[in-house]
Amino acid sequence: MQLLVVSILVGLLDGLGLAMFLPLLELVADSNAQVSSDAMGNLAFILDGIQAIGLQLTLTVVLMTMLSFFVFKGISKYISSYLNVIYQQYFIRKIRVETIDALTEYRYEAFVSSDAGAIQNTLSGEVQRVIQSYRKYSQMLEQGVLVLTYAGLAFLANPEFALLVLVGGVLSNFLFSILYKKTKVLSRQFVKSSHSFQGLLIQEVAFFKYLKATGSIRRYAQNLKEKVYEIEDSVRKMGVLNSIMTGVREPLMMAIVIGTILVQVQLMGGSLATIILSLLFFYRALSAVTTLQTSYNQFLSFSGSLTNMTDFVIELRKQRERNGSIAMPSFQRVIRVENVSFGYQLGDWILQDLKLSLYRNETLALVGESGSGKTTLMNLLSGLLQPSQGKIWIDGQDMSQLDILSFQSRIGYITQEPVIFDDTIFNNVSFWAEKTPENLRNCWAALEQASIADFVREHPDVEDARLGNKGINLSGGQKQRISIARELYKEVDFLFMDEATSALDSETERAIQENIDQLKGQYTILIIAHRLSTIRNADRVVVLKQGRIEHIGTYKDLVNKSVSFKRMVELQEL
Repeated sequence: MQLLVVSILVGLLDGLGLAMFLPLLELVADSNAQVSSDAMGNLAFILDGIQAIGLQLTLTVVLMTMLSFFVFKGISKYISSYLNVIYQQYFIRKIRVETIDALTEYRYEAFVSSDAGAIQNTLSGEVQRVIQSYRKYSQMLEQGVLVLTYAGLAFLANPEFALLVLVGGVLSNFLFSILYKKTKVLSRQFVKSSHSFQGLLIQEVAFFKYLKATGSIRRYAQNLKEKVYEIEDSVRKMGVLNSIMTGVREPLMMAIVIGTILVQVQLMGGSLATIILSLLFFYRALSAVTTLQTSYNQFLSFSGSLTNMTDFVIELRKQRERNGSIAMPSFQRVIRVENVSFGYQLGDWILQDLKLSLYRNETLALVGESGSGKTTLMNLLSGLLQPSQGKIWIDGQDMSQLDILSFQSRIGYITQEPVIFDDTIFNNVSFWAEKTPENLRNCWAALEQASIADFVREHPDVEDARLGNKGINLSGGQKQRISIARELYKEVDFLFMDEATSALDSETERAIQENIDQLKGQYTILIIAHRLSTIRNADRVVVLKQGRIEHIGTYKDLVNKSVSFKRMVELQEL
C-alpha cells in the first residue's frame, strides 16, 4: 500500500512539473506576456493557486515552481526505490525460508519416490526465476500506477483527446495478448526441460565412474545436450516474442497518438495547446506502458517457474512429516516392535508382522538376503518411516506420539557411503559448532574414539584441513572413521550402521570393526551386515527372510539352529 501511494505521488509530481512547460513556453516566447491558465484546461488550478498566494507568473516563479515539483518527485522516487528494495528482500527471504522449512519437514517416505531433478532445479534455478518474477511484478505495479496517474492528468487537460488515445491503446493491446499467451506456454516448456536437465546432471555426477569406465559417458552426455537445446530453444522463442513486442510497441502507440491529434484538430476543432499538454502526459504514460508491457511479458516468461514453485511448496507441505509432542531426552530401556508391517502401498508388504525388542546398550545385527527388508526395518526404527500397521514403542511411548527430532537427535547414523562435507575436519566432526576450547576438546575426543586422531595430527592443517568434495582427499577407511567421529561427537544413545564397512577392503574393514567392537556396551548399536564375520560379537542376530523374522539368536546359536543363516555363513567362507 505504501509503495502504491508513493508511486501515485511520483506520477502526480512529475505531471504537475510537466504542466508548467506551457506557461514556461509562453514566457520564453515573450517575457512580457500575460500567462493565461485557459490553455491548461482543468489543470488551470496550478496557476490559479500560484496567483492566489500573491505571486506573479514571472519566468522565475514558473521555473522555481517547476523545480519544486521535480525536487519533491525526486524525494518520492527515492522513497519508492527504498521501499522496493525492502519489499523485494522480504519476499526473497520469505520464499527461501519457506522452501527450506518445507523441505526440512518433508517426509522421507515421500522423498524417496520424488524426482530428484525437479527438487534440485526448483531449489536452485527456479527460486532465482521466481525472485525475478517478483521483481517484474513490482515493476508492473509501479508502472501501472504511473500509467493511471498520467492518464488521469491527460483526461484533466483534454478529456476528448485522452479518450480517443485510450480507445486506440485498448485495441492495440489485443495484438499483444496473443503474444502473451505464447510466452506462457513457452515458460512451462522451459520449466519441464530444466527439471529433466537437472535430473540427468545429478545422475551423471553420481554415476560418473561407471559412465567413464564403460565408455557410456558420451552417449549419456548426448541426452544432456538435447535438454540444453530444448532449454535454449524455449529461451530463444521467448526472446523473439519479447523483441517483437519491444520493437512494435512504441511505433504503434505513436501512430495512435498522431492519428488522434489529426482527428481532434481537423475534424473536432480541438485546442492544440491542451492537446500538447495532454500529449506530454501521454508521452510519459507511453514510456510507463512500454516498461509495463515489457515487465509483464518477462513476468509471463517466469510464470511457469512461479506455478512450479507454488505447486512444489504445496506438495512438500502436503507430505509434511507427522510429529508428536512428547520429548525424549535420552533412551533408557527398550524399543519394542509390535506386529509391525510396512509397504509403500497398502498390501504390497516389504515387512510383515514383525515382533522385536532392542535393549539399551545391546548390539543387534540384521542379516538376510537382498530385498529381505533390513534397511526398511532400520528406517522404521530410526523414525524415517512410519509403520503401515502395528506400533513401535520407545521406553513405553508410542513412537508416533514422540517429538521425532528429539529421538533422532539421539541417533548416530553411519552408512556404506560415508557422509563427508566439503569443509574442514573440525566442521565435519562438530557439524559446524562454534570453535570454542570445549568443542575442540570434544572433537579430539571423538577423533580418538574413532581411531583417526593420529592421521589428523600429522596433517599440516590439523583439524582445519579441508576434506574436498565427498572427502576426495581421504581413503575409504579414513572417511568412515571421520563419519564415526561425527556421530560420537554428538553424544548419542544409538549407533545405526547400514553396511558401514562393506565398501572397504578386508584389512581396513577389520580395523574399523575393531573400533566398533570397542564401542560395544557403551551404545545401543544396530548393524546391517553384508559380511557376516563382522557381527560375530553382536549380542543378538536377527535373520530376515522375505520381510519376516525367521530367527533371532546369538551368532553361534544361529549357525546351529538356522539353516538359512548357516548357508549364508558357508557361502561367505568359500
